[in-house]
Amino acid sequence: MKKASSFIVVNAISIYLVSLLMDSMYIGSFKSLLILTLIFGILNLTVKPIIKFFSLPITFLTLGLFSLVINGAVLKLAFSIVSGVHLSGFVSAIIASILLSIANMILYSVLSDN
Repeated sequence: MKKASSFIVVNAISIYLVSLLMDSMYIGSFKSLLILTLIFGILNLTVKPIIKFFSLPITFLTLGLFSLVINGAVLKLAFSIVSGVHLSGFVSAIIASILLSIANMILYSVLSDN
């Protein structure tokens, strides 16, 4: 339970920080941010592995760079499901997913128990 709650907190903070950095990303309220974080986590656990499995040949041919497109697609899907948030453009979704990964990595290293 502690791991799930820390996952939600870290992702919410990361998404909020990335939305501050990008003009193309809008989050209307704290409630929308929490719902977006939960939906994004659920999509990462369910939809993303399926997409990765079926796109394995193209990911292999692009030396893993297609995984950036997959991450952007999952993020764009999460933004399209939740009301009160907006992410304009697919390229913005890819850039936001890269920034989100960097922010998550930094926050997890800062907040780790080691």
